[in-house]
Amino acid sequence: MLLRFVLLLLWLPAGWLYADTLNICYHYGCSKHAYFEISPEAEQRLSTLLDSANSPDSERERVKDAVVELYRQAGQSTPVWQDKGGNVNDGPVDGRMDCVDHSSNVTTFLRYLQGKGWLKYHVTATPQWRAPWIVDLHYTAVLHDATTGDDWAVDSWFKDFGAPPAVVPLTIWKEGYAP
Repeated sequence: MLLRFVLLLLWLPAGWLYADTLNICYHYGCSKHAYFEISPEAEQRLSTLLDSANSPDSERERVKDAVVELYRQAGQSTPVWQDKGGNVNDGPVDGRMDCVDHSSNVTTFLRYLQGKGWLKYHVTATPQWRAPWIVDLHYTAVLHDATTGDDWAVDSWFKDFGAPPAVVPLTIWKEGYAP
């Protein structure tokens, strides 16, 4: 009987142990890519977290925590846990991320949450960019509020790894918002 169980485990696809695998990029301009697995426990935490949202506002608050959870999952098997807020504090560390990396990763995270059916009030939109002072080019992920039509910047670039992203109206973010 035990031998049958072991053979069954060997026969199951490797993905059976983990719910999903996501791509993450880093090293400025998404020049490096890696994949990380989302554990079943993390998937359950994300599901429970987002299931408790009862309005667009509360869903955006929970999205902040979901982004943190997904980055933590990524940081267990990739060097992104070394990232510092902005660009100047990173130095040459492996795992550093610029706004291109952050906007790409958060968009991936939002699409994952949406694909799971956990976003009830928002859909993932195309990343946006701004250049309010010509030389200040910056990118962000975007959530579109399906109830109001408003777009929201979801920007994790400003702070060190593990901090929640800024979630602000895209119109304000485009004016040069910084926390």
